[in-house]
Amino acid sequence: MSSEVERLLVNGLFILLPIFIFQMFWVDRNRIKPNLKMPAFVTMLSLSAILCMSFPIEFSTGFLFDLRQVPFIIGALYGGYFFSIPIYAAMLGYWFLFGGEGIQISVTVLTLIAVFVPLLSGKFLRLNMDKRILFAITTALSTAILTVILANFFWQIPLNSENIPFYYFIAQGLTIWIGVYLIETMVGNFHMRKELIKVEKMSIISQISASISHEVKNPITITQGFVEALVDEDSQEKRQEYAGYALDELKRAQNIIQGFLQLTKPEQETLANINISDELLYITNLLKPYAKSHFVTIDIVGTDEEYYILGDSHKVRQCFINLIKNAIEAMENGGKLRLLLEKDGDKLFIHIIDNGIGMTSHELENLANPYFTTKEKGTGLGMMIVFKIIKNLKGDIRVKSQKGKGTHFTITFPLICQKQIQSDTRILPLQ
Repeated sequence: MSSEVERLLVNGLFILLPIFIFQMFWVDRNRIKPNLKMPAFVTMLSLSAILCMSFPIEFSTGFLFDLRQVPFIIGALYGGYFFSIPIYAAMLGYWFLFGGEGIQISVTVLTLIAVFVPLLSGKFLRLNMDKRILFAITTALSTAILTVILANFFWQIPLNSENIPFYYFIAQGLTIWIGVYLIETMVGNFHMRKELIKVEKMSIISQISASISHEVKNPITITQGFVEALVDEDSQEKRQEYAGYALDELKRAQNIIQGFLQLTKPEQETLANINISDELLYITNLLKPYAKSHFVTIDIVGTDEEYYILGDSHKVRQCFINLIKNAIEAMENGGKLRLLLEKDGDKLFIHIIDNGIGMTSHELENLANPYFTTKEKGTGLGMMIVFKIIKNLKGDIRVKSQKGKGTHFTITFPLICQKQIQSDTRILPLQ
């Protein structure tokens, strides 16, 4: 009996193994058709049926059986005649080459399966998973009963409690249940993965759209402030200065849009030596009208000395405009915004300190996460972009904050030594 159980388990393995192989080499690599009508799958099922035929089982005296019908029925139900004919031909070819016992019964039953079961394929495929499993089990048990009846007819085996092979019915029903369940799960997971990819793509599009909206809003808001200031300004020199700032911000908006368009076909960006002191002075002058409208004064210390870092000036401006603008908006009742530059060895520390509304520990933990925002109308993408820019420039950012008292940003950049400042320009791929 133990050897027969072992052969039964081997038959079960022959049925399940091709399904797992198909999963690994076709489904997991997205090389699968929705209806499973693929030469690879029918080949796997044909091989499974032939291997089962090679290891017959004898639980009752004079009654040999194997589980060849299971992969045959699975193929006929899922693929119709597209599957049943090749599998049927493969099994007949095996008999002609190697022979076998009970050929009259086997050929009769397999011929009936090859002819009639594919007719049920359309109905089977319209059912849900649970009903497909029940349908497949019913079909397998029906063919098992037919096999026993034919055995009685051809071999005159009496149908009594001693000779009826209950193990045969149990094995046939159980293996086809497991096989169909695995196939349904495999195909279901495949379609779910495709849907998740679609949702992820839509999420990326949504994120890019929100990022463009957020980043372009900053230069447009600044430009609006300078255009409004032009109306009330009598000094021609000031008017030219304001117009220059406005044009620079419009160009920055254009560069931001161009940068997002390049996401579809990334190009190399040029990193050059940047005088960060001059950049911060430019940005603070740029944001003074915006700060004034929020009753905020900006105090900047440490820009007397020139500090150079390697980076992209447009990205650096984008980063600090986000940080300083956020700090201004955080001071709802006005206040003082302090910027401090400090050198320590080969590193530059830039402190941005406000006395605004501050943040909780939970808000600090999620500050760099996309779509997380403390603003009522924020997109939650500005700080994510800030963290990304600083990281790409080999810098570091640390934040301390206390609710109701303010926030302290510390940005660290590696400084360029004087020997590098002459003409150090590098081409690096976009990250």
